[in-house]
Amino acid sequence: MENRKATLIEPDFKLFSKEQILAATLQLAHEEGLPVAVWRMPFQSEINLLISFNQALELDQFELQELSNGFALAPFNFNEKKGLFLQGDILLSFDFNEVIFKPTDSQNTENVNRFKLGIIDRIENGQNLPLYGNGKGLKTLKNTDYKDLVNKCIEAIQEGFMEKVVPARVKDIDLPASFDLIEFFNSLCSAYQNAFISFVSVPDVGSWLGATPEVLIERNKHVFRTAALAATQKYNPENLLSETAWTQKEIEEQAMVSRYIINCFKKIRLREFSEKGPETVKAGNLLHLKTTLEVDLKATNFPELPTVMLELLHPTSAVAGMPKEQALSFLKVEENLDRSFYSGFLGPVNIEDKTSLFVNLRCMELTQDKARLYAGAGVTAHSNPEKEFAETEMKFNTLLNILNQAN
Repeated sequence: MENRKATLIEPDFKLFSKEQILAATLQLAHEEGLPVAVWRMPFQSEINLLISFNQALELDQFELQELSNGFALAPFNFNEKKGLFLQGDILLSFDFNEVIFKPTDSQNTENVNRFKLGIIDRIENGQNLPLYGNGKGLKTLKNTDYKDLVNKCIEAIQEGFMEKVVPARVKDIDLPASFDLIEFFNSLCSAYQNAFISFVSVPDVGSWLGATPEVLIERNKHVFRTAALAATQKYNPENLLSETAWTQKEIEEQAMVSRYIINCFKKIRLREFSEKGPETVKAGNLLHLKTTLEVDLKATNFPELPTVMLELLHPTSAVAGMPKEQALSFLKVEENLDRSFYSGFLGPVNIEDKTSLFVNLRCMELTQDKARLYAGAGVTAHSNPEKEFAETEMKFNTLLNILNQAN
């Protein structure tokens, strides 16, 4: 696939606020049935928006080094369902009061100019179309008692079927009539500086919004990174991060994830990597243990490593379990949940020589007036069903706390 280089254009949009431009752009994309992605990288202020003039590509595998600039979205069961790739026909960057358009293909100049005029038209006419949802309701799910499911997990682990498994559950909520997508997105950006904040909407597929703390893989020029993130406890602002106490169960849970990544390196005979951690990190209202692993792609002469590791890592043991195959087969039978894009992965690909894919956690699926939140908890032989249920409630609150503050 041809790699299209972005060129910078600065149209005169200074008469309008970035909120007006962002809202009008989303409205126009929604009206024309175009796939759209909006995101804010961790520790950044810049908000990025990507629009494709074509339907999202359906892919069995993401050959990252071959793809043009765009945005990837893949489901949890990527081995059974296809992933989606949104080609970057329009890229906008919002940073402070500056708005930059970055057309990625000169052949689309006519479409880009038409789109710009459409944005201005919507701002000036004050049109207010829905910004999310595809007219379909949420899928009906089988009713599963989560604590009973955790007990089944513990029994299977004690019988030696697996070491760890990560069952998930959902919570459906009614969105308030005053729900404002852009205001909510901006509130998430303010509240969770160290999270990847995203909104993705694909016609006939759905709309997802989230604030995930977990990097799956990242390539920044010639440097590859991945991270092992696991174990969860509530953040207490009165305690120093460096003095956080972790139980043996939590330490072992995170160590399993780190070992899995290192075993993936060994499987492809990669020995030249650096390791940092584990360290306690804050993700919104929660704390986790994190280990970061890094590889110099130039020194190892391994440019395709991001593609290879993506295939090996997803789904990680942090969202599935260990051993992976046993955990996945258990979940398929016992979980009774279509996770869809929850615990899949998403993120920008080959934009400004950087690819950043994140595990889709702390997320919700949006329809016109409802949302479905997803969360999971790592279960080991030492787990307690009440505590695992409470952990999923804490994870739901990553989004619910911000939603409740806004209303």
